[in-house]
Amino acid sequence: MSVAYVNDLGGVDLDFWVARAEGLDAVRDGGRCLLGHGGDAYAPTRDETLSAALLARHGVETFEINGRWGAELKGRDTPWGNGATRIEAALRAIVAARFGDAVEDAEIPPPMRCFWLAFVAAGGEPARYLGHAIFEAADMDAAVARARALGLHPGADLRVYRVNDEDAGHIPAQWRNRPLSGEEAAALGWQSGP
Repeated sequence: MSVAYVNDLGGVDLDFWVARAEGLDAVRDGGRCLLGHGGDAYAPTRDETLSAALLARHGVETFEINGRWGAELKGRDTPWGNGATRIEAALRAIVAARFGDAVEDAEIPPPMRCFWLAFVAAGGEPARYLGHAIFEAADMDAAVARARALGLHPGADLRVYRVNDEDAGHIPAQWRNRPLSGEEAAALGWQSGP
C-alpha cells in the first residue's frame, strides 16, 4: 500500500478521501467517486454547493499566500491544507484534520520525486565531491537503487537530497536519470566549495 500526502491529493482521489473524512461509504469507479457501489457521484472538488456546505460545517478558514491557497479548521490544532485553489486547500484541510498529513491508499501510485545524489570521496574533510546525478523515484531508497543499477556509485559515501517540487520543475528532463557534468551541476546551483 502506498502513502499519499494529503496536500498532493486532487480530483477523484481528493473527492474519495473527503467522503471518507465525512464517514461516507465511497468507492472510485471509472474516474469518479461514488457513494456506495454504483451510487450517486460525490465530487466536492467540482460541486460548489457541496464544497461550500463542507467548508461551513467544518469551519474552514482559507487564506492566500504568494498565489497559493492555505486552509485550516477554525479553532482546531490540525494540519493545514494547501493547494492551487481555495476549494482544493479547504478540502485537503478537512481530510488532514481527520487522517493527518498522509493517507495509505492502494489505488494511488506513489508520486515520482526528484532526488539529487552527490557522490563523495570517503573520509575527506571537507567533503570532496566526485559527481552528481538527479533521479526521479518514489523515495530516496529507490533513487539510490536506480543509481546503482546504472553503475553510479563512484565513492564510498553518498549524500541524497530531496529536490522540492517547485525546483524540480526547473530541472531539464535531459539532465535527469544520468550523471551530471560539473558545469550542469553548477548551472543548477550546486556549490562544491565554500
